[in-house]
Amino acid sequence: MSAIVKRNLTLYFRNRSGVFFSLMGALISFVLYIVFLKSNIKAGWSNVPNTNQLLDTWLIAGTLTIAGISTSLTSLSQMIKDKESHVDWDLSLTDVNKKGMAYAYVLSAAIVAFIMQFVLFWIMVAYFAWTDGLSMDWKVLPTTFCVMAVSSILATLVNQLLLRFVKSVDSLSKISTLVGTARMSIS
Repeated sequence: MSAIVKRNLTLYFRNRSGVFFSLMGALISFVLYIVFLKSNIKAGWSNVPNTNQLLDTWLIAGTLTIAGISTSLTSLSQMIKDKESHVDWDLSLTDVNKKGMAYAYVLSAAIVAFIMQFVLFWIMVAYFAWTDGLSMDWKVLPTTFCVMAVSSILATLVNQLLLRFVKSVDSLSKISTLVGTARMSIS
């Protein structure tokens, strides 16, 4: 099973444009907030103490959620590609049964989602520390990373349920469009 997880991680991270576009939804919400929304929201919340701290951490949490959903969906798309091209038949010749292969896809997608959330977290924290003087309490980092891990697993499991009966890349692209549209309407 670890070989399949390693294979899926390698295939995901080798495709640099795929990695970038799986983060696109999260990056768009981050940029839209910075360019258009922050000043308007901040003006409306002027009587709230520590407005910058509250809004910045709120955006970080929302963006990490979006990143977990989009990156795990992109990673799980390998499962659909393998089904359509019958690579799953070749993988079934190994000592890993069908349930083990499903776990391998889920585990690799959850790892991808966590790594991408981790990277985005540090990018956003660095940006807000530079522009707004955001300070992170180092004591909450372990809890934050645990929440990111749980979020990665839950996003992956939800995406796994969505993709359970998908058998073609064409259907996958339609579902990805729906998820992307819902994701953008939420942010």
